Amino acid sequence: MEDTKNLTQLEIDNIIDETINLSIISKLLKLNIITEKQFFILKEKIKSFY
Repeated sequence: MEDTKNLTQLEIDNIIDETINLSIISKLLKLNIITEKQFFILKEKIKSFY
């Protein structure tokens, strides 16, 4: 028996948005635009938003 979940469009949109936001802050960290501390603060804010 397969365990699959049908996602709603809102859930899909939220996953995409969260992924994009995490990608952006990761890039900012790699470019040394933000510090590692700022990265983790922003990451937690993003995670709690979704």
